[in-house]
Amino acid sequence: MGRMYRLYSVMEFTKGELYGLEHIRYGRQVWSLCKMKKPHKCIITNKDIEKGTEAYRPLTNAGNRYERISREIFEGEPK
Repeated sequence: MGRMYRLYSVMEFTKGELYGLEHIRYGRQVWSLCKMKKPHKCIITNKDIEKGTEAYRPLTNAGNRYERISREIFEGEPK
C-alpha cells in the first residue's frame, strides 16, 4: 500500500533509492534520488530545496519532468 498526496500516490521500490508514483495526469512514474543543480520547490510541501542537496525527480520526459520532491517526504527528516 502507498500513501496518497495531492496529485500522487506513492509506492517504494528500493529502500531509499527508487519510488514509484502514480500521477493523476501522467500515470505511473519512477522517481529517483538526485543532487540539485539549482534551487527548486518541493511540489508537495512547497518548501525550498536548496542547490547541492538531494531530492527526488521523475525518470521521464513527461510534462512534469522538472518537478522535484524533497527527501523528507519519503525518508523523514535527514540525520
